[in-house]
Amino acid sequence: MRIRTVLAALLALFALLTIFDRFALAERLILRTALPLLMATGVALACVGLGALARRSDEADAPLDLLLGYPLFGTICFVVGTLEIAAWLMITITAIAAAVGVLLLLAGWKSQSRAAAAAPSGGWAALAVVAVMLCAFVPAQAPPSAPDELAYHLAVPQTWVNDGRATELPLLSQSYFPLGIESADLPALSLLGPAAGGVASHFLHLFAAIATAMVILRRTGSWLLTAALVTTPALAVTAGWSLVDWPLAGLFVVLFVALENDDRRLASVATAAGLLVQYTFLPFALVAWALRRRWPQWIVLIGLVFFVRNLILTGNPLAPFFSADAPVIFGFRTLALADYVFEDSFLHEALGAAIVALPAFAVGALPIASALMALGLFFLAPSSRILVPYLLVPSLTAAGATGKRWFAGLLAISVVVQTLLVIAFTAQGGAFSLLAGGVSETAYLRGKRPAYAAIKAIDQMLPRDSRTLVVGIGESYWFTRPVRGGGMLDGARVSRYLDLPTPEAVRARLREDGITHVALIDAPVPTNVAGEVEERQPALSASAQRMLAITLNRYAVGVTSREHATLFTLR
Repeated sequence: MRIRTVLAALLALFALLTIFDRFALAERLILRTALPLLMATGVALACVGLGALARRSDEADAPLDLLLGYPLFGTICFVVGTLEIAAWLMITITAIAAAVGVLLLLAGWKSQSRAAAAAPSGGWAALAVVAVMLCAFVPAQAPPSAPDELAYHLAVPQTWVNDGRATELPLLSQSYFPLGIESADLPALSLLGPAAGGVASHFLHLFAAIATAMVILRRTGSWLLTAALVTTPALAVTAGWSLVDWPLAGLFVVLFVALENDDRRLASVATAAGLLVQYTFLPFALVAWALRRRWPQWIVLIGLVFFVRNLILTGNPLAPFFSADAPVIFGFRTLALADYVFEDSFLHEALGAAIVALPAFAVGALPIASALMALGLFFLAPSSRILVPYLLVPSLTAAGATGKRWFAGLLAISVVVQTLLVIAFTAQGGAFSLLAGGVSETAYLRGKRPAYAAIKAIDQMLPRDSRTLVVGIGESYWFTRPVRGGGMLDGARVSRYLDLPTPEAVRARLREDGITHVALIDAPVPTNVAGEVEERQPALSASAQRMLAITLNRYAVGVTSREHATLFTLR
């Protein structure tokens, strides 16, 4: 029998190697993603190491520590990056932290102290969770193309890499947000560049999505309830994107479970990590600790890094909010529950059925408070992704409701329907064509982002020592030369920057900021899968347009046009 087993294994290995050798698409995929995947794995191990150290544990808990360590590692990269961002320096930090992560994981693997956990119920629903993660792999292996990635989440660290250090970006309002997770992409971007570095970021976010699903499963003990939450379209479709939704949702769960178990150290670390990710974590953390009537440990102060930075730079710890040109995050869409549940033009914003129903069974002070906070936010009509973490916590406590057969059946139907929605959105995204070898990366990006060609054309024309003011577009990720510009909703901020009394004043401001070129981009506006305009482009005020035109007419010494873009060289 042993000989047959060995023979079967050899035959299977021979067959697999033959498939990989003859199947060109598999070879291309491996060659295209191997290095980004390796980089993402190294950063993930570094996050695990830091997470375990923050918990003061001599054994790593990979899913938990990845979620905790992700923003902590990024914050270390950011702090170092304020002095210098160099590939060798970022890789050294990553290698040291990753070595710690590997040692702690090995210690946990060798230890026999952990008791075997009971198998979760509803095993069939695990297929839905696996399906979501497989769908997430499709956009993860593709270069970044989501608007928020190109204008903010990846654009900010890439701009810092181009500048050589983490600098203030006053025209980009979202650059003042807590950037703990975004800064964790600095090693990959500095070493691999924007193309491969963006794919590495995708894989790292996919690892965080898997970790979040595992943390949810531990708390619920039910694959059905876990699948009902994980297949929520607004959450599921972003698992392969460089957005913070999954790790943020995971940290909501970690803080809730830690306080539930009266683990003050873990709760403090989770609070610090969450504050490094997004402002929306702050009200939840305040309510959670107030209801527990406890004070967090000192480590929570680490979570104030970006608040202190904003206080120093702008005098406002919550910048860019409470300022004249704060970005709009409320009034994002029509205030109608049906539009949140499903709207075909905003499929990636759909909440689905399960996460809307489950909070009705919330048990405990914090879950009920979280559900009420979500209800209050709903009346402000924000993006669905802001509501998901608040709805996730009360949904976790609804495990008892799955004991009712009729409700379990309803959840099962919800899981199937939501999984089909996620698969449909993934198919419409276009990344399958890249995975199947139907298009090149350049053709894929040109089709997804009409401004890509203009950005690359300008980038090729710019000298290394240039710094360019980009007007007309909110995407800056694909530049490899230093640029300055606003985000998708920063037209007012950029207008205020240019709207000065005289062209001489505008030229003086540009010279003071080191601007050597001005790029005007008039690329076609992208549309979503429903054929509607995807996002609003940043528009200058009439007076700012006039003053910029006069300034360029008077001070530009060279003009070049290509691919819906015009580049002015200033004297």
